[in-house]
Amino acid sequence: MKINFRKFTPYVIVLVSIIIFVLMIKLKPEAEFQKPKIIPQVVETMAAYPSQVTAKISSQGTIRPEHEILITSEVAGKVEWISPKFLDGAGFRSGDTLMKIEKRDYELALITTESSLFQAKLALEREQAESKLANIEWKRVGKGDASSLTLREPQLAQARAVLAAAEAAYEQSKRNLKRTLILAPFDGRVRKKMVDIGANLVPGSRIADIYNTLNLEVRLPIADKDIPFLGVPLDGTTLLKGKRPSVVLTTSYGGDTFQASGFIVRAESQIDPKTRMISVIATIPMNGMNEKLKVGMFVNAEIDGLLYDGITIVPRSAVKNDMIWVVEANVLRKKSVEVIRYEKDFAFIADGLEKNDRVLTTRLDSYVDGMPVREN
Repeated sequence: MKINFRKFTPYVIVLVSIIIFVLMIKLKPEAEFQKPKIIPQVVETMAAYPSQVTAKISSQGTIRPEHEILITSEVAGKVEWISPKFLDGAGFRSGDTLMKIEKRDYELALITTESSLFQAKLALEREQAESKLANIEWKRVGKGDASSLTLREPQLAQARAVLAAAEAAYEQSKRNLKRTLILAPFDGRVRKKMVDIGANLVPGSRIADIYNTLNLEVRLPIADKDIPFLGVPLDGTTLLKGKRPSVVLTTSYGGDTFQASGFIVRAESQIDPKTRMISVIATIPMNGMNEKLKVGMFVNAEIDGLLYDGITIVPRSAVKNDMIWVVEANVLRKKSVEVIRYEKDFAFIADGLEKNDRVLTTRLDSYVDGMPVREN
């Protein structure tokens, strides 16, 4: 019997395929597991170093005169002369004659009162002599106690009173004559002159607005958050010399930027109803670089506040929710800190950092406690 192998061919092919497939699965190479290699991110750090720090408080203000007065006329008369130093914006020295008022009427009044004074002195001397003679005469012929009229005591008292009135009138005339000269009370500058030659003045007439240039001042509003660090009593008390905080003023004018210095002398004891802020007053002695300051200049101020010990200053960006990241043994660690003040781009850390802690200053996409890093 002849066997037909062709009809078994498909079965053979399927069987061989299965065998090959099984062999391929069993003999396939196994993939070798490789642990992923972690490359630490390069970061920048700074060393924590506690030190003594002075709080700096920023403010702004406009320069103004420390002493400013309005000159008024004390006598009546016509203005007959005005000094070239007595013009708007002009400067003058203490004792300079700024203006003259016509004085002839006051010279005549002085002559009259001087004559009255001479006559009153003469009348008193005559009455004193007559009173002396009356006393001698009574002692010689009189008996008992003499009346005051007999001894001419009322007449003597009247003569003394007339002399006192004459002396007062003479003194007043001299003062009025002196007041026809308007003299500068201090070294200063004219803000505004209100009269000119030929003007008729009466007592109380406004003559000029002047201010002292020995010292200037600036009013500096203080933000509520800065008040605890200021160290200045807020009751209006004037601070004693040696206890006045320093202030540095910076301004630009005419293409020139320069600094001036002064001292805080007091705080206003009221809150500004518009800004809801309290202000301190700084005085600026006009010497050295300060002489460049002019009334009306706008300045930026930096005030020396309270002094703190053991403060670490770090970038403000390094603090998030009172937490700071530090690098310890090339890994990130999180620390809680006590921030007492933020000042410009920096934070004042009072507690939570140890000396030489490596504070992270690089901004990262993510922060994980224990994450490996490498310092630059």
